[in-house]
Amino acid sequence: MRTRFFELDGQAFVIASANGSGGNGPAEQAELTMARLRQDLDKVGSRFENILRIVVYMKNREIWDTVGNVRQKVFVPWETRPASASIFVGAFRHVDALVEIEATAMLRSEIISKRGVEYEPARAYLRALVSGPFVFLSGTGGQGATEEAQAQSSFASLGACLESQGGSLRDIRRVTIFLKRLEAMGDVSRVFHRLFKEPRPYTEYIPATGFARDEMLVEIQGTVVVK
Repeated sequence: MRTRFFELDGQAFVIASANGSGGNGPAEQAELTMARLRQDLDKVGSRFENILRIVVYMKNREIWDTVGNVRQKVFVPWETRPASASIFVGAFRHVDALVEIEATAMLRSEIISKRGVEYEPARAYLRALVSGPFVFLSGTGGQGATEEAQAQSSFASLGACLESQGGSLRDIRRVTIFLKRLEAMGDVSRVFHRLFKEPRPYTEYIPATGFARDEMLVEIQGTVVVK
């Protein structure tokens, strides 16, 4: 188990990661990963039911639907499934692993209240998941031929979602930017610095080999406090 902790407005959160190493095939590995996350969250005083976001890292696109079917069985009710991002990475440190999931959960022992924000029409993933003042934005791609254009478009979509919840981009506290080409980090960073002034959100860049759509070069997710 790998865990990290952070705090927003006095509330503690845990980020736990687990993989399916040892499982036979993508379905069993996805189920094993979920079971390991449940166990690990219990150990640190949280609950599987308190997961607010998952990032699903997969070895290839061929297993995407299989892993998605496991997610539908595990996260009930489906209306309050976690915000999510689906990222292809090619390979893992454990050579037999096909899937790894990073889950962010509120660090509370009681089950928390959650509210899903759906796309219209609804999709397999939420636009965002809300719990109290905290809004967890799902990974969002953008339109355009370059990383800079797609990042601008992605942030515009995230901002529109936040406005529907009474917030704005100014309320984002943490940003994760997934990039197909890390050498384009400077282009995306220029967009980020145009949109956010000091004090800027905590930002993390993570490499990816692919996304849900072949034309995607960038995917961005955010963690927000709306007051």
